[in-house]
Parts: sequence; C-alpha cells; structure tokens
Amino acid sequence: MQDTKRYYNKKDKILAFHAYQSFAEGEVTPELAHQIGVQLANEMWGDRFQVVVTTHLNTNHIHNHIVLNSVSFEDGLKYYDNHTNYAKMRHISDELCKEYGLSVIEEKETKKKMNYDNFYKKSLYTDNYSNNAKRDLDLAIRQAYSYDDFLYLMKKLDYEIIFRANKISIRKEPYKRNIRIERRYGENYSIENIKRRIIEEQAVRVPFIENVYNYRKVNYPFAKRHKRAKAKGFIALYYHYCYLLKVFPDNVPQQRLPPSIRADVSRMEQLSEEARFLATHKIKTFEELSNYQDDVNFKIKEILDQRERLWAKRKLSKDGNEMHEYAEQISSLNDKLVKLRKRVELCEDIKTRVPKIDNNLSELDTQEEMEKETKDRKKEKRKKGKE
Repeated sequence: MQDTKRYYNKKDKILAFHAYQSFAEGEVTPELAHQIGVQLANEMWGDRFQVVVTTHLNTNHIHNHIVLNSVSFEDGLKYYDNHTNYAKMRHISDELCKEYGLSVIEEKETKKKMNYDNFYKKSLYTDNYSNNAKRDLDLAIRQAYSYDDFLYLMKKLDYEIIFRANKISIRKEPYKRNIRIERRYGENYSIENIKRRIIEEQAVRVPFIENVYNYRKVNYPFAKRHKRAKAKGFIALYYHYCYLLKVFPDNVPQQRLPPSIRADVSRMEQLSEEARFLATHKIKTFEELSNYQDDVNFKIKEILDQRERLWAKRKLSKDGNEMHEYAEQISSLNDKLVKLRKRVELCEDIKTRVPKIDNNLSELDTQEEMEKETKDRKKEKRKKGKE
C-alpha cells in the first residue's frame, strides 16, 4: 500500500479507511466469514483499491476488519468516503449474507430520516461500469432468440460470464470487479426472468424479414451483398454492415441476424464514425489505408520535431511575450497532434474490424443458405403431400 502512495506521491492526510463486518452469533464459521469478507472487498473495491481482510474471533460475534488503501492503484485518485459508498457496501454485504442463508439487519427509519437504500439506488446512476453493463444486458436480451443465444451475445460483447449458486455474474476488462446482475439490477435479471424476457421479446419482435417482404424484388442492399461490397471496397462493406445494424434510418423491418452481427449493435456509433472516415478520405483497400496511415504518421513526426524546437526556444527565451507566443504555438501543435493520432487510431481499428466484418457477413451467408434450404425442403414436402 505504501508503494502505491509513493508512486502517486500521496503520502499525507488519510492513509487508509477501515470497515467492519459482523455476523450473528453462531451463524458462520471463521472460514465462511472470511470468504464473504473477501467477496465483499473484491466486488466493492477490487478493480481500483488494495484491500486487506482479516477475520477476528475475539468476541462472540465473528467479524471482519477491512482496511482499504486511500489511494487507488489504478489512477492515483483518493477514495471518496460518503453515504452513497457506505450504502453500496451495506447492500453488497447484505446480499452476500442472504445468498449464504445468513441473517441481515433490516433497514429502520432513524430520527434523521437517513435511509441507506436510497443512497444505494443513487449509486447505480453514477457507476459507469454498472450502467454500461446493464445497457449491454438489455441489448443482449432484446437481440437474443434463446437463453444460450443471450450468453453467446454477452461473450461477443466481451463479457466474462461467471455462474455461482445458480446466479450470473459478469465482468469486462479492464475492470476487475464482478457484477452479480440479479443483486445489482433486481429480480428481472435472474436466470429465470431473463429466459422469460427473451420469450416476451420474441412475441413482439418484427417477424423474419423474408416473411414480410420479397427482398429480391425490392432489391435491399443485402440481396447481392458480396457483389456490391467488393466492387466498392471498404466503404461499401461498412455501409452495408451499418445498414444491417440499423445505423442509417430506414423503415425496413430488422432482419434476423446472427449473434456475431447483433453483438455489434452496441458499437454502431463507432462503426458509423469509421464509415464516415473511409468515405471522407476515399479509402477502399488495405493498401490505401496503409498509405494514408503512413502519411499521417509522417505528419505526426514533423509536428513532434517542430514542437521540440519550440520547446527549446521557449526554454532559452527570457522575454515574457516571446515565451507566451511559443506556448501558444505549442498548444496549437498539440491540438493538431490529437486529431492526427485519432486518425491513426481509426486506421488501426479499421484494420482489425474489416476481417471481422467479412467473417460476420460470411456467417450471415451461411445462415441464409441454411434457412433457404430448410424453406425449400418444407416447400417440397408440402408439394409431395398435395400429390
């Protein structure tokens, strides 16, 4: 813990925070008490703060002492001890105890009207990791056609899925903290209710597109996809893929897409940005993309050299106005660097994404072919039945 403080040069004021977790007399073994304490520490602070959990047996009530480093190893920020975080800790502790069949203290109204349940609910709105995870869960439930499909979509959205005691926890890099979804978001996220919601979504989902429109006659973009996409390179490939994900406004009902494509719905904004980038710079092939990236990298090197010279001049200057002018020029170059590095980042993302898009569209081709064969077999079977 001291190494973290020295690394971020934050060795003053509050050095650590102390939490206390106690259990009813005779309810737990020391091993179980320690296990629950470690789980609490991991879920509450594990992705940002160092924690020590010790289990004490010196009273009739087995209890844990939890010591939390005041400085985060992740970003150097100090822990903010407030009512909301305290309520969040209490909620996680209570839910863990309930999972193990242990008693919890019921919330009572105090003279000051302090209700920690309200503070916990507030915490849900300020936790970006939690909010994004809930959004992705809801997306996967809406897009899934079965419970297994839901699990597959969550994995395609880069979540690790952990099962314990018939409950689901999820985790996504770079976060270290698992989210027990039923505990965090309520009973609608139990396994049973997720299955129910998937079935309900199917009942109101727009039917399979080929049952609504004869898309070969209407000539939708996916009717002869490879011919169109390959003829115009990356731009056409992205436009078509964004069309499938409904990036562009259209009244055409959504086609039933494979999980690998539906998982990219959450990345629509990024895909749309990359499509605009390709169209703006008229990039159609890997060679053109690499050449463009090389040109941008060369410009970045020129600006870095220019900035270095300005820094040297500013360091030698004794004139205040001249130093200010150099600083303004350096600031202008920094703004240019940010924009150019963003272009390099887009190039790298596109290089990685194009093969994935090709693979996803091939998967769609396979699915369409299988569905066509199934439809043809059913049609042939009906025809023989009439004979």
